[in-house]
Amino acid sequence: MKTTYSYAELLKFDDPFEYEFGLPFKINDLPLSVMEEDIPESKRKLLEKLAEGYSLIIQKPRIPNEKVFVALQLLGENDFMKLYAVNEMAFTEALWDLLYESEYDLHWTFFLLKERKGVVFELSYTGGGTRSLTLSGLNANTLIHLRLEVDESVTCRWD
Repeated sequence: MKTTYSYAELLKFDDPFEYEFGLPFKINDLPLSVMEEDIPESKRKLLEKLAEGYSLIIQKPRIPNEKVFVALQLLGENDFMKLYAVNEMAFTEALWDLLYESEYDLHWTFFLLKERKGVVFELSYTGGGTRSLTLSGLNANTLIHLRLEVDESVTCRWD
């Protein structure tokens, strides 16, 4: 199954990201298109996109901080959360296992991002009110949220 929504269709939804697509983060900039699709194998798609230069962005609670995160690039943190970027060279089987186990943990968020330059990440619980990671500044970018257990993806494009 593959369904694509245009910018005009997205404007008709009350909150397309939370209610229509079930994304675990907020996006301030409406994309030009969103595509939902079944994929053959989420792990293979993740590895392919890392090889194409995408970054895997992971937001997780500060505690516990598993050993697998020691070698990863820390993008930001607050009193409750940490934000990491992972490239192809830093990705490990142990990290895959941890992501798969944590997919439905409400405090974990992860997705692939084509370009990090100019993107603003507001971590959960920043400023006392935000309960979800919030992204802005996604101009000319592609974001892919993988649903690991069910082998589905949601791709948001800003062109």
